[in-house]
Amino acid sequence: MQDPESGERMSDMSQSASKVEIGLTVAAVARRIGIAPATLRTWDRRYGLGPSVHVAGSHRRYSAIDVARIDLMRKLMLNGVLPSEAAKTALAQDVIPANLAPETTTAPALHVVTDADAEVNNVIALDSPKAIIRSLNRAASTLDASGCDQIISNSLESHGVVWTWENVLIPVLVALGEKWEQTGEGVEQEHLIAESITGLFRNRANAITEPENARPVLLACAPHELHTIPMFAIAAGLAEQNIASRILGARMPADALAAAAKKIGPSAIVVWSQSQGTADLTIWDAVEPMRPAPLLMSAGPGWQSDLPEGVVKSHDFTSTLIALAAASGR
Repeated sequence: MQDPESGERMSDMSQSASKVEIGLTVAAVARRIGIAPATLRTWDRRYGLGPSVHVAGSHRRYSAIDVARIDLMRKLMLNGVLPSEAAKTALAQDVIPANLAPETTTAPALHVVTDADAEVNNVIALDSPKAIIRSLNRAASTLDASGCDQIISNSLESHGVVWTWENVLIPVLVALGEKWEQTGEGVEQEHLIAESITGLFRNRANAITEPENARPVLLACAPHELHTIPMFAIAAGLAEQNIASRILGARMPADALAAAAKKIGPSAIVVWSQSQGTADLTIWDAVEPMRPAPLLMSAGPGWQSDLPEGVVKSHDFTSTLIALAAASGR
């Protein structure tokens, strides 16, 4: 006959084991640790740091060990460790199981670190621009090309092209350019990051198999312009909306642009100029009228307001993508 006290202990142990076995959903882990659910799914897919508890008829859930490993990876990344290395350490290291006590409506929820909190408390939020920029600069300083690719790719998956371009990549490129102007150093880092950005954006632009636009957007640089990264950024931003484009690259002669437009019959033609010295207005004279007429757009800080009739000037990245999407039938 079973001892009543022993039976109670067994019951308590069974209930405790059940709690651990049930685990936490991705949303619950996101709230507790302060990481976006999309980031948790990316870590699961890319590094194997995901939920290990299988519940019949339900999604996998995070065990106490899973949560502890996720938290360790987060802390390592906040200290500047690359995501791949942080994941390896978190998976290999023995961790203390996290407390999976169920959340209640009366108990205060774990506070998720925001950008505002970060400034007040001198803490950098994991997915904040500052944290990503710091990791990217660290990878670039050691000429870690794969690390740069990984950091930028993670940001693109979590936040998208527009957010990553405006909040991370432009500030990094500007800072490296200023560093070179002031000290003559850092060119190799700038080139490394530029190659990473170009490759990742090109891959995204080329990944479209069934675009929504029958007539692609034509992207080119002014005849004397060498800065091509913004063209790839626009192409990647359009790709997120399933809009196809063609990139003709740097220093595009006017007659070559006109010939390409005649062959392709684009929905829009965008010419980028980084500085006033490369903003050649005559390039638009070479583009022959066609039906249906494409949107003609001068993009970049090099262009001034005195544009030929029928040519519009872009003002910012988002409005440029909106205008090109509209011209493509979106």
